[in-house]
Order: sequence, then C-alpha cells, then structure tokens
Amino acid sequence: MRIFRTRDRVAFGDTDASGILHFAAPLRYLEVGEREAMRTLGVRVGDFRRGGYELPRVRLTCEYHHPLYYDDEIEVLTRCERIGRSSINWRFEIYRGSVVCVTAEMTVVLVDSVTRRPLPIPDEWRAHLLGEH
Repeated sequence: MRIFRTRDRVAFGDTDASGILHFAAPLRYLEVGEREAMRTLGVRVGDFRRGGYELPRVRLTCEYHHPLYYDDEIEVLTRCERIGRSSINWRFEIYRGSVVCVTAEMTVVLVDSVTRRPLPIPDEWRAHLLGEH
C-alpha cells in the first residue's frame, strides 16, 4: 500500500478557546492528504466536473488520541485502505513528531456528476493508489 505524506502546521484559526486543535479542524488536513494523493494520479479537483464525475464523502470517522496546539508541525500520512467497485476507503494518521495524535477513515464514492449514479473506479487509479504498478 502506498503512503502519501504531507506536512503542515496547526494554524491559529484551527484552535479552540483553550488553544487546542478544534475537533473539526483535522478534516482540512485530511482533505489536503486526499488531494495530494489524487494529484499523484494527475487528478485535480477541478477535473471532476469537467470529467463528468465527483467524489462525494459518504462516511467519516475520526479519533483524537493526543492534543495538537497552535503552530505544532504535523505530518499527515494518507493511504488507500481499500478500493471497491465505485468507492475508495482512505486511512489517515496525523503525527506530531513520532506521536499519533489523530486517526481517521473516510469513504468516497465515484459518481456521475449528472445522474449521481456510482461509476467504476478506473483501473489505473486502483493500481496507483494501492501501489500495484
């Protein structure tokens, strides 16, 4: 399984009144991880509508193991856990140094942008994301 890595820092606007990463803020980091993984395929978000497809999120779970604070340097590890006929299951881990602070799983489904019906995941996406090429 391929692992895609991105680095960032916790922004002030991503913290709550106590100075800890707000519970909803990790979603932004997950989105960056997913976007960068898809970018390695040559697929960009702007391509979706032009290509006649979309990748809506249909499931998300997130667990918080250790707090993150303003300006903490983080690394987001993104990997494709499973690819179904029309779905991709992503797994994310957000680290501060060697400490796993947040883990999350997200499922997206490839759909036709007009009919909203599921489409099969292209074989080249499957091979690339699972590291089978």
